[in-house]
Parts: sequence; C-alpha cells; structure tokens
Amino acid sequence: MSERAIPLPPADQPLNLQDMSRLEDRVVGRVLARQAAEIGDRVWLVSGERAVTFAQADRLVSGYAAGLRALGLEKGQTLALVMHPSIDTLLIGLGAARLGAIFTTISTDYRGEFLREALEHAQSAILVVDAELTERFDALADLGPVRHVLVHGDAPELKAGRRASSDLLAHGYAPIEEVAAWNDVVQIWWSSGTTGKPKGIMHSHSSVLRMGWDGCEEMAGDDVAYVCTPMYLGSPWSGGIWSSLVGGYRTAIDREFSVSRFWDRIRYYGATKFTTLGAMHIHLWRAAPKPDDLDNRVRQAVCFPMPYDILPLFKERFGIREMAQGYGQSETFRVFEAPDDGTKWVGAALGRPVPWFEVKLLGENEQEVPVGEVGEICVRPREPGILFSGYFGAPEETLRAWRNLWHHTGDMATRDAQDVHYFADRKKDYIRYKGRNISMNEVENVIARHAAVLDVAAFGIQSEELESESELMVAVVNRPDATLTQAELAQFINDNAPYYFVPRYIDFLGELPRNPHGRVMKPQLREKGVTPDTWDREKAGFKPKR
Repeated sequence: MSERAIPLPPADQPLNLQDMSRLEDRVVGRVLARQAAEIGDRVWLVSGERAVTFAQADRLVSGYAAGLRALGLEKGQTLALVMHPSIDTLLIGLGAARLGAIFTTISTDYRGEFLREALEHAQSAILVVDAELTERFDALADLGPVRHVLVHGDAPELKAGRRASSDLLAHGYAPIEEVAAWNDVVQIWWSSGTTGKPKGIMHSHSSVLRMGWDGCEEMAGDDVAYVCTPMYLGSPWSGGIWSSLVGGYRTAIDREFSVSRFWDRIRYYGATKFTTLGAMHIHLWRAAPKPDDLDNRVRQAVCFPMPYDILPLFKERFGIREMAQGYGQSETFRVFEAPDDGTKWVGAALGRPVPWFEVKLLGENEQEVPVGEVGEICVRPREPGILFSGYFGAPEETLRAWRNLWHHTGDMATRDAQDVHYFADRKKDYIRYKGRNISMNEVENVIARHAAVLDVAAFGIQSEELESESELMVAVVNRPDATLTQAELAQFINDNAPYYFVPRYIDFLGELPRNPHGRVMKPQLREKGVTPDTWDREKAGFKPKR
C-alpha cells in the first residue's frame, strides 16, 4: 500500500449539515455554494493523490457551467457523460446542474448499437467522454443528437469537431446565477426495462438532496465515504456523493472495485463508510483472511444484500460497527429498513417501511393482499419531492408505473403481523446480477442477431453466492446445418454487448418449450437448469472482455 498522500480529516471536525427541511433550499448548486462559503477549505473529494475542497469544487463547477453554456446547454436540456468514476465526472455533471440542465451518466460498458441507442435515448447535444473510450464512438456511423464531443484526458489526436473537456474552463470561473428549482430534474439513471429499451429514471434536485440528508443521520464530520462502483449506477451517488455534499464530509472515489486491493484502498483513504452491491461483499468475505483485516477505520458498511447468517461474522472479522440492511430502488431509494439494532432478521427479510413512504402489497386487482400472501410492493410518498420524477421521454411507462396513485416497483413480497416484509420474487422479466438489472429481452435480442441462431430464451439460474441474485443462462436453437459453438456464441455476445451479457451457461436445444399461445415456458427451462451437457463459461475458461 502506498503512503497516504492526503491527511485525514481532524477527529474533532464537526459535521456541517445543511438543513434540507425547506423544499426551496433543495437545489444542488446552492447547497454546494453554501458549503463553499462556510467550510471552503475542507476537503470534499479525493481520488488517488488529488484532493478538491468545497471551495475549489464550487469554483470548478462554475467554470464547467460557463463552458457548457457557451456550447448552448440550457435549462432542461441533457448532458451525456460516458466517463469512468472520477472527480471530474462529478464536477462536470454539477456544472450542468448549475445551469438548470440535466446530467446523465451512460454505461462505460456499452459498445456498438447499445452505445448508439443510449445516445439517442439521452437526447443530448453535448457528450463528454473519457479519452480511452473515444474509439468506441469512432466506430459508430453517427452520434445521433450529439453535436459537440468533449474528450476528457490525454488524447493523442482529436478528430474534427472534438475538443478537450478542459476547454470548458477557458470561459472563466465567475459565479453562475442559479436558475434551477427544487422540483427540476437534475440527474438521470438508466435501468433495463422488460421491453428491451432502457428507462431513464429522472431525479429532481429535491429527491437527491432529501436522500442525501437522510444519509447523514449516522455520519460525523471526520467521516470518509468510499465509493468504487460505476457512476452510471446509483450506488456511488446515494452511497457517498449526495450525502457528503449535504453533510460537509469527505468522499473518496476509485475508478473500480478490486477484491485484492479493496482493504488497502480503504486504509489509504482512511474510509469510515463504504457501499457495495450484489456479490461484491461476498467476494470480500470469501477472500483468505489476513492479519490486518481489522486494520481499518470503517464504522459503517452498506452491503446490499448481505445474507443474515454472514452479516455478524463479516462485522466481527473486519471490525465494523454497523451494517443495516433494507430494500430500495433507483426510483425510490430506501423503502424498507432492517436496522442493525440487535433484531434477529432472518431469511429474505427486507425490514419495515421507512416513515416517509406509505407502502402496500397489492394483488392482481390492485387490492391490498392479506398478511402472509404475496403482493407487489407499491409505494407513495408522504411528503413532496422524494420520489423519482418519472421516466425520461417515456410518459406511458411513467403512467404504467404510477397507476392508481401508487408507484409499482415490480417486486413481490409478503409481510407478517409485525409489518416485517419479506422478498418473494421479481415480477419483471429481468435478473439481478452483481448489482445490475439485466433485461432478458435485451440479451435475447443480441443473440438473435447471430446468423446461426434460430431461437433463443434467456433466464436466470440461482446464484451460488447470493439468494437474491441469478447467473445468466440462455437456451439456443441453432439453424439447420449451423456449426456454431457455445464459445463462438459467447464471443459474439462479448463483441456486441456489455460484457455482463455473456451468459454463465449456454444450452443448445432442438426446440424451446412453448405454451399454446406461443410463449416460451421459461419455468420449464429454469427447472431443467444446468445439465452435464450445459456449457459453463467458468469451466470453459472463457473470460469476457470489458
């Protein structure tokens, strides 16, 4: 481990919590400006040896805003970012927010048609992309609505019409008048839908700051939140960035998660809190114990979901004080909480509803189901400005999710007489894999493009690591006389889709089971599961390229 480059915050440093109780105070740029005025010299963001104070961040955000405004970005328009996690990814996004615009982070795993469609969906005239990712855009016939490409980082040669992102700062750092209101959309996250088209989850200034305010409940002024998940996911924002902005403490940003280096990075930054998704923490648990496992400052870990039988052992091994569990979505943030307060949570327990949401389990006729029966988790807010603002460019999807004055999550649960809720199933045709929701329809569409494929069905097989996650499996029917192998199909998927679309298991079948209506009977395929004839990516030694 390299020597720490940036001193830790003083142990007696107080939290500088901004009051978010008034809706009109919930504007991202104003909160940053207040922190800059009150604790400007305090370090807010660190990444490697780079540190940025609240005052420096506020100044840089104004500079980026000025540059984006010169390119024509206006209130209500979108800015697309295809960038790895970094301080600049955050600050450029906040530059758009200062103009009342909307920033959206697009998956850095996208290539080809996925990337082109993502640009179409984002409807942004301005794109900021990391230099190492520009070759993916060079391969596209057109960039859709994009008119300006800004390249971040060292690019040996910029193509015509492309500029370095640092050019944005050439317009000066004068303060920019805040034009955003609390209920204006500030950020869009993308989630796979069941139709194969991604859904843009819009969040207002109010919803991200209200969530950040709630996240400060157990924090202190000397805390350091560590984030290492992609910024096109919600976890780094909800797990560190928005809360640290509201609370005035520090967030450390690493580009990626590494099992072997995780605890060294925790020690390097002096992190007191971290967030992991899916099987990330299971991999940390399964790593060989080391003598320095207890050598860290971590007081709080947000590891969703963590099996309840492992949780106390994980806490003891790594010396962590608090590891609450719960349930939430990108649309809602937290809905249920299972506090780490000595309660013996078991099995698939999600916990009890948070006080700011009304929660019901609704059945087929939109009626609340009795205790013990399975229903869809549906929520509605008890206060304004805390739920997502709808799906970007998809009013029909928004109305479908918000029918009868309830937001329908698509997840199924039961509850007991003590109002403890238990996860039951997923209503939508997607699987949860390593913290990502993967649409089966999207996977099938990619595979169907192969000339040798006649029919395909994608589905989930229970993960050995986590009860709530699935390994991806596909059943494929090849065209007559086709010579396609499973490894060749895996390579085709890897070349044309995000790496996590490459299935763990591939079965070649003579035909797919279908019902009288022609629909594939996936329960039969799941029940059949993995057989001796099933191709296993892990056993075959096939490693998807990111």
